[in-house]
Amino acid sequence: RWLSQNLGADRILLVGSSAGAPIAGSAVDQIEQVVGYVSLGYPFGLMASVLFGRHHKAILSSPKPKLFVMGTQDGFTSVSQLKKKLKSAAGRTETHLIEGVSHFQMEGPEYDSQVTDIICNFISSM
Repeated sequence: RWLSQNLGADRILLVGSSAGAPIAGSAVDQIEQVVGYVSLGYPFGLMASVLFGRHHKAILSSPKPKLFVMGTQDGFTSVSQLKKKLKSAAGRTETHLIEGVSHFQMEGPEYDSQVTDIICNFISSM
């Protein structure tokens, strides 16, 4: 809301990483100017669901475009857990898996360019 009210932004893409992904996801349909969502390492796994499970419904039920980026070696969510959760997602949902990369490794500077390109391609497709 701050972006919209203070900077006049009328098309906002929310991006959340790790624990910030479920929190950002819960706000997607709360702000009219939000046009889409990107998750970097959304914690859908069993243990993470104890902490963040109450946020899952909001992003999964949103009709707005969603992109989930995850490393195939993520210790908080397996690829199969991600695919299972996203089967129930409304609207356009895309995934991008980064082969051999762990949860925290993906957040490191060595993947900044790759993740930026993935997000920019998603934006271009909207």
